[in-house]
Amino acid sequence: MDLDVSGTVCPMPVLKTKKALDTMSSGEELTVTGDYKPALQNIVRFVEEKGHKVISADGNADGFKVVILKN
Repeated sequence: MDLDVSGTVCPMPVLKTKKALDTMSSGEELTVTGDYKPALQNIVRFVEEKGHKVISADGNADGFKVVILKN
């Protein structure tokens, strides 16, 4: 599943990530992209606290991309 949180600032990217994960089954992947770079660390922290796995987390000048495996 893909989730684009561009145009939003914290806490919305984390809340949208949580909402998307809540609709998914265990073992599914969620790819979150956005343009508010501080959200990258917040999403990674949230995902790890909830017991999911961060497969990759990359940020660049344009924004970020996080790939999450739902536990």
